Amino acid sequence: MNSEKLIIIENLNIYGNTYLLTIEQSESISKSSPGQFVMIFPSDRFEPLLARPMSIHRVDSQNKTFSILYHAIGQGTLLISKMKKGDYIKIIGPLGNPIPYNRKANNFLLIAGGIGIAPLVWFADELVTLKKNVVMLIGARDKNNLFPLKKLQQEIEIEVMTDDGSEGAKGFVTDKLKSYEDWADEICLCGPEVMFESANKIINSFASQIPAYALFEKEMACGLGICYGCAIKDNKSKSKLVCTKGPTFFLSEIYD
Repeated sequence: MNSEKLIIIENLNIYGNTYLLTIEQSESISKSSPGQFVMIFPSDRFEPLLARPMSIHRVDSQNKTFSILYHAIGQGTLLISKMKKGDYIKIIGPLGNPIPYNRKANNFLLIAGGIGIAPLVWFADELVTLKKNVVMLIGARDKNNLFPLKKLQQEIEIEVMTDDGSEGAKGFVTDKLKSYEDWADEICLCGPEVMFESANKIINSFASQIPAYALFEKEMACGLGICYGCAIKDNKSKSKLVCTKGPTFFLSEIYD
């Protein structure tokens, strides 16, 4: 897949060290689906050389733009955070596979931990468009690191958990999972892998099996299945590449 240079429309610090990067939409991006990602190059120089994998946060077909939600925490993302409106940014994508949800299901429980909310917003948008019922459980370190809830569609039911209790209830986002056992038809997660493990144990305790899948976020050099930097092990100790086989995997594939 070839790279392309696209114009930055906006690059704003919207909370904490989290930025919302809005980019002009290319023809290839217009064909993407929730769950897919792009590789973004922080610079045209040799340092840093490698692109950064980032989930597509939203696609705005009307304004022909798409957006990326990212933390500015390392050399590459700090360079991206300094890019301005009108600058060109080099990307490769869309990459990975769309979220493999069942179109016949009606009740969707989305669980976001930290920056894991990035790909779930567009997924929630699509579900709302399809007239599905959506509950989103959002976990954050504190209120200053919480995604702005006003940016979510009003049809989405939201519950917030923060580590320190400064917003919503105090605790982990998976603490609320049990209360949706009888409601959810499907469960989709994105966040730290420790959250996936915790959720899997809780879901396995349910009286009936509910399909649950998670979007894995891994460092990778290519996004094309060449470098094997994003390999994870399934529950049979077989390697799976997040870039080409994922980024979404059913929890039952990865955990016991």
